[in-house]
Amino acid sequence: MSGFAIRYPFFIIMLCLIVAVVGSVTVARMPVDLFPDINIPVVVVATFYNGMPPEQIESNITNPFERFFTLGSGIDHIESRSLTGVSLIKVYFQPGTNADAAVGTISNLALAQLRRLPPGTLPPVVLKFDASSLCLITLKGEGLNETELHDLASSQYGTRLPVFQGLQCHSPLGGSIGRFRCMSTP
Repeated sequence: MSGFAIRYPFFIIMLCLIVAVVGSVTVARMPVDLFPDINIPVVVVATFYNGMPPEQIESNITNPFERFFTLGSGIDHIESRSLTGVSLIKVYFQPGTNADAAVGTISNLALAQLRRLPPGTLPPVVLKFDASSLCLITLKGEGLNETELHDLASSQYGTRLPVFQGLQCHSPLGGSIGRFRCMSTP
């Protein structure tokens, strides 16, 4: 191969120039999207029990739901997070799974499991998660405790964000950082 390149150097130079020109034209014509569509079928289940510490949320709500959700078909993997008063579970499905059918399956499983949860647990909120339509706003307050930060998030930001067309915000989730979950709606 190197012998061919030494015998025909102009052919190799022209070949490199053609690859460079075709590559440049292709890159220039390639469509670029700031927020491309990401088709990952994911369902998010949020379950609330006011005031319950994260350790109890984990053992009494999150773990039973995770075990029960494995009965669904087409599940790739499950991720969860337990916060004070909130259990958040993300159920990832295999590529090609119908997202609407996945929401229905997980909703049915969640409602079937509800009677086995501690009394006073609110019914789970099941949402189709679309990575291209979610925005997470994180607030951090120097010198503010969790309660003050939560109140500030609710009163200052919670009332202003829903005025944007197509934006739906959920209440702030506590922890050491106040977070809003906002989803764009069609």
